Amino acid sequence: MIHQHDIHEQLDRISSSDEFRKCPQLVRFLRFAVNEALSGRDGGSKERLIGMEVFGRAADYDAGADPIVRVEARRLRRKLDEYYAGDGREDPLEIRLPKGGYLPTFEVRPSSGAKRSVAVLPFSGHALSDGLTTRLIARLAACDALRVFRVQNRSEESNVDMILEGNVRHAGKRFRCDSQLVSSNNGLHLWAGSFDCGDCDAFAVEDEFAGQIAKGVCEAFLQ
Repeated sequence: MIHQHDIHEQLDRISSSDEFRKCPQLVRFLRFAVNEALSGRDGGSKERLIGMEVFGRAADYDAGADPIVRVEARRLRRKLDEYYAGDGREDPLEIRLPKGGYLPTFEVRPSSGAKRSVAVLPFSGHALSDGLTTRLIARLAACDALRVFRVQNRSEESNVDMILEGNVRHAGKRFRCDSQLVSSNNGLHLWAGSFDCGDCDAFAVEDEFAGQIAKGVCEAFLQ
């Protein structure tokens, strides 16, 4: 059970964050929606009422002609994504504004000690990509804070937190590997890295890239 006190504390954390301090209009929007939800009223779901109460529209405001609420709702959702990927990464409670509505949802997040799950898609672009994928999974699996899955395509990724993918290019005597980690929930980019290697031995290239990518992922999100 989530207590109202905990929700208000989380709302204060969000409102005072770097992402939201410069967006007072979005803070008012979020506070209004949260308070309406906690009170049991459904005013937070009514676009016209939000336009009047939050954005100062007149009583004869026409929500169909003035999209202010819809536009600001999209901004609010993006800001919340950015917040939980940054300053709010370790927060115990998640407040979201689902697409298609204006009533927020509240969800207790896993503790910082809980393992996060990542699906590794097959790397592409070169003959050594398959070996690199295998070595990368082994490196990531050595991290106690991660649950690692090898998947073949995006249709298999529904039950993981993050998706890791990349490709390898070869020019002359040099190899380059570009990789990125994205949220499986909303596609938000969480980390990206581009690495070069001049070694001619394929196994050495695989080891070099696997080590650099695993180090980048772990340093960015798990330490």
